[in-house]
Amino acid sequence: CEFSHRGEEGGVYKKVSMALRIARAAYPGREVNLWFEDEGRAGLKPLLKRLWALRGERPTINQIRKYQWLYTYIFVEPKTGNCDFMLLPTVNIAWMSEALAKFVERIDPLGKKIIVLVVDQAGWHMSKKLKVPGNILIVPQPAYTPELSPVEPMVKKLHAPLCNKLITKISEVRDLVATECRRLEGSKKEVKSQPLFPWIRRVIESF
Repeated sequence: CEFSHRGEEGGVYKKVSMALRIARAAYPGREVNLWFEDEGRAGLKPLLKRLWALRGERPTINQIRKYQWLYTYIFVEPKTGNCDFMLLPTVNIAWMSEALAKFVERIDPLGKKIIVLVVDQAGWHMSKKLKVPGNILIVPQPAYTPELSPVEPMVKKLHAPLCNKLITKISEVRDLVATECRRLEGSKKEVKSQPLFPWIRRVIESF
């Protein structure tokens, strides 16, 4: 319900704001950045979207329905529009640990930043076995609130090139998603317009 949604939004706002303040106080000489992460699944199960057709005609799409998947680990910084992607075979603790390590190598190769990273409460995000780099502070968002995550619009962006297409090989899916990832990495203005939700804007302005 709307009341519940507002309560959860207020809760995550307070939690993220506090994490940023704690990070800044603990590391006064280092830059503190706010990022979000989640995964998007894509595969050989067809994705459909609405399209234009002549009046009185029903559009048809050829499909081959298979169940083979890959996962895009999506990192996004709403304030700047910076983003980072990794295409991996599945979601688990080992691959999440790998994704975090690669993310830090790309975003902060000199280790001078502190990254507050907001994730959902999936098991591979919250596990004590997860290997978290020393300059990342993990902050969980409320359970069952995907609508609060700025990564969700990015998943839809990555799905767009797959919609209404006849795709028979997982390698084709990988190529289409990878191309869209590269496009988004070079389109900061477009990316920034997607994830800067009102509650996130409030966090950034108050920090």
